[in-house]
Amino acid sequence: MKTLLKTAGLFLALTGTLLTACEKPDDFVNKGFDVALFSKNLKESFEGKTVGFSFAIAQDGKIVKYDKGGLARKDIDMPETDYLVTTRQATGSCTKTISALALLRVLEAKGLDENAFVADLLPTIWTVNPANKKIRVSHLLAHKSGLTFFGNSYGDLVQTMQTATTGFGDNQAFYDYDNVNYLLCRVLIPCVVKGKDSFSWLPGLAAGETAQTYRTYIREEIFKTSGLPNYAKIDIGPWNDAGPITQKSPDRTMTLYYNYSQPTLNGMMKYTSYLEAGAGGWYMNTPEMAQVLLSAEAGKLVSKAMLKRMKDKLMGFDNKIVGKHGEYYWKNGLWADEQDRGIYTVIMHFPNNVQVAWHTNARKTVIGDPETVIKNAYDAAWR
Repeated sequence: MKTLLKTAGLFLALTGTLLTACEKPDDFVNKGFDVALFSKNLKESFEGKTVGFSFAIAQDGKIVKYDKGGLARKDIDMPETDYLVTTRQATGSCTKTISALALLRVLEAKGLDENAFVADLLPTIWTVNPANKKIRVSHLLAHKSGLTFFGNSYGDLVQTMQTATTGFGDNQAFYDYDNVNYLLCRVLIPCVVKGKDSFSWLPGLAAGETAQTYRTYIREEIFKTSGLPNYAKIDIGPWNDAGPITQKSPDRTMTLYYNYSQPTLNGMMKYTSYLEAGAGGWYMNTPEMAQVLLSAEAGKLVSKAMLKRMKDKLMGFDNKIVGKHGEYYWKNGLWADEQDRGIYTVIMHFPNNVQVAWHTNARKTVIGDPETVIKNAYDAAWR
């Protein structure tokens, strides 16, 4: 009996010690990544530092958190309108990630990959400079093609391929960020979809025909496959349920673009045309963008092996940030007019199957570097 009582007393003493050292159950179970804390960190990082913003966070194949703040339209551009999670705006160069996914998707469908030669995919009527004939799709999508920008039109792109590259290759020394690489996607995607002879009849200055096919392919193969309810309406440039928004038929409630540092300036809208398709122009909200990102991560848009190569080769991504929990791959989209009224957008993929899309309707803000801010918010969301 004495032995039993002694053992019981020792057990109670040990239990008391454990309960003192571990004050609450959370110390055992509330470990790892906390998506609610990530959302809170993001909200606090952007609130009051720009005109309007929203973000959407995906985790393990579904959107789990989203938030917003500020204004889509200020009172100087009546009616004052809140910036909502559903507010759409230009995605800027984050369009390039969508274009890269689309081009690589159709190449995989044809049994090809990023090593295909660009010249082999273009209309046969095009004259391709001999120096350009070994440029690969991977070089194009990583901005390592050395191609020259002459303009946005179909004829300008013909001239680009007639002009010798300044140098291309896999090495970082060839990196030169230029929209021309993704403007060519507007021609390449239709040619791979329909065959490179399908557009040979087009006159040199034609632009709309290939742009329409580009738009249709992305609507059907990227947006619909990702499960976006409005996939058939999403457009290059501003749109609403009634169709495209133009200067002749404006929408008095749509978001406008601002310079946060110049609060007395009215907002403005950039009416993007199809001539910018491929490099920019998709007009979306953050949940729609996040849905595309999570679908890509799930292997629904390109193979998982291809998505890994997209990240490794920075095809459709700008760079990676090394954080506390691995490598975070990101792309941004920036645009501003001569008065610094514009946009800033960011997408980022994290290694634990978390993705985020973030938009603001101001190019000039007091946020700091948004990519670093998002990275820090993520790193601070681990317990």
